[in-house]
Amino acid sequence: MTSLVKKFRLFRRKEDGTATIEFVFLFPVFIAIFLMGFESGYFMVRNVLLERAVDIAIRDVRLGNGRVPEFDDLKTNICNNTRVVHDCEDSIQIEMQTVALVPGSIDPLRTPAKCVDTLSTEDQSQFTTFDLGEQNTMMIVRVCALAKPFFPTTQLGAGLGVDASGNHAMVVTSAFVNEPGTRETAESAEEEEAT
Repeated sequence: MTSLVKKFRLFRRKEDGTATIEFVFLFPVFIAIFLMGFESGYFMVRNVLLERAVDIAIRDVRLGNGRVPEFDDLKTNICNNTRVVHDCEDSIQIEMQTVALVPGSIDPLRTPAKCVDTLSTEDQSQFTTFDLGEQNTMMIVRVCALAKPFFPTTQLGAGLGVDASGNHAMVVTSAFVNEPGTRETAESAEEEEAT
């Protein structure tokens, strides 16, 4: 029995492996912080590039060149200017609606952005508001793009709003004014040119 007590005392005095114990406790914390930092940086880069693509697509409309793009044309223009949204044509949703400048009117930005339902097989354009507006009206454009988190198991990846497929939403908002003059859709302008 005394030899067992002596061995236990010797074991208790040894300092071998103390660095390993610190490593076991601290390494997961540092890795989690690193992965969350990478996830937030990656999310911000994708969001900034999507904002840039939306601004480029809306720029022609802002300039008042007489043509308001249709839903599919605007979606294609946005997707041509961004490379960060996987399967862009099928994963972004566009809303365009007028802003009523009357006091007490409903603010379109108070409602949540409409995103694509990836589990639905129906045409997603019918579930969104896409109003071309009239002359001298303020227009709000919101684009919702779906993207999968890079590290979904980190706290940041799990904290982002996700849909049933595990995608989180990146929402970009832009605005323009329908300038005075002829505001026609690109489709009706092409019909006029053909005649």
